[in-house]
Amino acid sequence: MPAQPLAESAVILVDNKIRDLNVAVLIAHHLETLGVRCHLEPLEAFKAVVAAHRPGMVVFNHLNASHLARFSWRLKELGVQVGVIPNEGFVYDAETRPFMAGHYHKPHVDHFFCWNEAHAEALRKEGVDKTGQIHLVGVPRFDFYFPPWSKALPPAPAKTSGKPRVLLCTNFVLARFTREGTLAEDLSGDAGKQAATLRDYGGTIEAHQRARQRVLDYVDAMIDDGRFEVVFRPHPNEDHSFYENWLAGLPAERRSKIIYVPKAAIASLILSCDLEISCESCTTAVESWIARKPTIALMFEKHPLLYRAHFADQNFSCDDPAKLPGMIAEFVEHPEQTEKRPIRDRHLAKWAATPDGKAAFRIALAIAGGLGAKQPADWSKLDSSDKRRAMKLKLWRALGWTYAHDPLISLKYALMPKKYSGKYYADLKNITPKDVAAARAHLSASLARAG
Repeated sequence: MPAQPLAESAVILVDNKIRDLNVAVLIAHHLETLGVRCHLEPLEAFKAVVAAHRPGMVVFNHLNASHLARFSWRLKELGVQVGVIPNEGFVYDAETRPFMAGHYHKPHVDHFFCWNEAHAEALRKEGVDKTGQIHLVGVPRFDFYFPPWSKALPPAPAKTSGKPRVLLCTNFVLARFTREGTLAEDLSGDAGKQAATLRDYGGTIEAHQRARQRVLDYVDAMIDDGRFEVVFRPHPNEDHSFYENWLAGLPAERRSKIIYVPKAAIASLILSCDLEISCESCTTAVESWIARKPTIALMFEKHPLLYRAHFADQNFSCDDPAKLPGMIAEFVEHPEQTEKRPIRDRHLAKWAATPDGKAAFRIALAIAGGLGAKQPADWSKLDSSDKRRAMKLKLWRALGWTYAHDPLISLKYALMPKKYSGKYYADLKNITPKDVAAARAHLSASLARAG
């Protein structure tokens, strides 16, 4: 039974429902066992949640944008604590760490939950310890590779044959943009002005587009070989219509040999596969190492924003579609990949604090401790704008919509895709009240079945 509820509550802002909702629900589960009420809301509602829920803490996935950084100081003024749980937190590149640590935006942070010591040290250099606390917790979404949380994963698609299952993951998230125009400029934003690897967004977009086209040759090679069951999972933020149009153009016999799962939970897919294929330096390879699955990394142009040599050294690389089936067959037969195991384990220790299934609980403990120690917020400082946003959030929730939802967005996107592309894709990734309720119910039912 949970402890007596605290007077304070927390809000966790969820950026992407496919990638982030399940782990947010897991953290909320832990918080509620500790007696803390936890509300899950879409990131776009970051201003509305204050008057709507009057929380003791608001937890963001980052504060590396000017408008978010400014609002963190508004929360401090109100007496509401600010937390950060990164959903992209390896921060491999030393030159990007100052940006990821708030050097250029100077946000207020009370609790920062780091994946690794390198990020924590960058935060210390920016003086975060002067205003808050840094918690080295690891990667909370990796908890789902460990029981009992692995039992709460949605099931992977059933196998359609007795063949080894090969999971191909793509990550060409920038391919849906164009080199010219405001989309590319908005995407690079302040980040592109600071780090050399982030300045050439136009070149990166085009490299993603070429690699996305090239990956289809690898799929064709696996289908032509015929020895494997191919599961194809693009990144949640990719333009899935590219792949769907390609699949629709295939002959029915070839299409039947591809299990296309754009919305499936990545942990479920990795745990169900016999071998995982990622593209250059992709996090799905790291997750596969946790699950002790053999991996292969496809090589393309080695663009500096997409490829890291130190990461590639820990994988077996393939730069020729004709060679891929033979490599798959070898590693399915000998999945240990023993020569890579020590450096992969060292990588997990350095960059992910050696995953153990307890990162979400460590986060919940720190949030509960922070709420228990804080002074009450001063809600008299809420203004009419705060209250108006809260009313909108409550109304949109009652209608089952996300806070930023435009009821006409699908029509607008169909008529003017270039103008409304950003809003359309943002709407697709946002959580709805129904999404949250379903995820919470699924976790509870799974844990009950697991005993």
